Amino acid sequence: MINLIGNELKKIFKKKTIYILLIITLAYILLMNIMIKVTDDGYSYHYYYEGDIEYYESMLESLNPQNASELSDYINYKTQVELLNLTKEYGNESWQAFVINSMLTSDINTIVAHEYSDEITEEAYNEAKTAYDTAIERMDADDWKYFVNMDLEEINSSLEEQYNQKEIVKDSQALASIEDTIYNLELQKQIDEWRLDKNISYAPSFLNDQLQSYYGYQSTVHQYENSKIEELNPEERQDYQTSLEQASLARYYLENNISLDNNGREIFLTLFNNYELFILIIGIVIAGSIVSDEFNKGTIKLLLVKPYNRIKILLSKFIVCLLILVLTIVFIAVCQLVVGSIVFGFDSLTTPAIFYNFDTNRVETMNILAYVGLIGICKMPIYILLTTLAFACSTLFTNSALAIAVPFLGYMSAAFINQLALVYDIKQIIYFVTPNWDFTYYLFGGTPLFDGLTVLFSLAICLIYLLIMIVVSCVVFKRRDIKNI
Repeated sequence: MINLIGNELKKIFKKKTIYILLIITLAYILLMNIMIKVTDDGYSYHYYYEGDIEYYESMLESLNPQNASELSDYINYKTQVELLNLTKEYGNESWQAFVINSMLTSDINTIVAHEYSDEITEEAYNEAKTAYDTAIERMDADDWKYFVNMDLEEINSSLEEQYNQKEIVKDSQALASIEDTIYNLELQKQIDEWRLDKNISYAPSFLNDQLQSYYGYQSTVHQYENSKIEELNPEERQDYQTSLEQASLARYYLENNISLDNNGREIFLTLFNNYELFILIIGIVIAGSIVSDEFNKGTIKLLLVKPYNRIKILLSKFIVCLLILVLTIVFIAVCQLVVGSIVFGFDSLTTPAIFYNFDTNRVETMNILAYVGLIGICKMPIYILLTTLAFACSTLFTNSALAIAVPFLGYMSAAFINQLALVYDIKQIIYFVTPNWDFTYYLFGGTPLFDGLTVLFSLAICLIYLLIMIVVSCVVFKRRDIKNI
């Protein structure tokens, strides 16, 4: 068997196809890293784009503020022009840009409206003008904490009002609404307190993004936890777990003041998402041609006259396909490791992988290489089954094109099949391979796609499909007549 495997490997590495595919893969890895390096603009939010001011000014020219039906649109467009000019003055990447667009819109709108409409009282105008002038003064002084403290004052005032309402209200539905409002206000308060404590300004940054992520995901977690978790369908449970995971990670980054700004690390962590197609292309192309090429070239007769039985010959080819699959993954991982380190710096792997473990209900860390290896193990059933399908088609039909096309069709339609089963609640889908072959769903206590799925069940289903394809291939190959080939 070892000799057979060695001979098959020699045959494969004599083919130009394998080297062409590896070169294309390496080129893609290089291109992807360089493009991300060149196009990455950090954490800028783009409140202002070139051409926006010209657009709104052109809209203003087409409107007449003296016309009552056009006045509202005119004021809104004029407000946008003022906001954009002010944002342009401070820059998209400044903390002032956030304040301008989130805290000054109402005041600027009031100031603009006062100029064209009699509906804005002098008192409202003076109040807005004072707030605007103070904001400009604080922004020029680089005092972002002023706005955080101002927001905290408003939140505390709103909380006091809500707590007073809670004491009065007796209706359960109204009480639930008040409690939701209190929860969101407390969440906003926590964000502001973190911002002050960790010295995180409104300027675009990793930790500033985590503040916003925490608020959004924790709000979703709260909504789910207000309902009965056990009554959620699998799709809702996955959304709940994703929100819980992201909220917990954001909290961990903020509490430990961890800033992850290295794209090389992120690309390596998502290695299988980024390069899965290339893993499958190489695996499927080799498996889809390894048997059929022997028939098409007529070399199968020379192979079968050797002192080995047909099953050993076929299994040696299959083992070689699996070896090529593993070697491809190692090749891609090493290439990304080297290219990522060169493009983004050699410190890209110093920070460990950080993830949420649903089994322990806490954030944990793991060596980055071990983490990627674990993800790879959980993804292997997909790659092995599709490679085996290509190998089986190559053996059954001796047609390389068909043997390569069928697995890719299965791979591309897998998500559609699973989604269709979810939409129409087709429970029998759990006996099909596509909901079972991705074991990353089970990793760290995750939720599978469908009810009734477990690790052992999915493993059994994958093994059954694998054995069926191998056994059928062996039976057909053993009985095939090669006299007329």
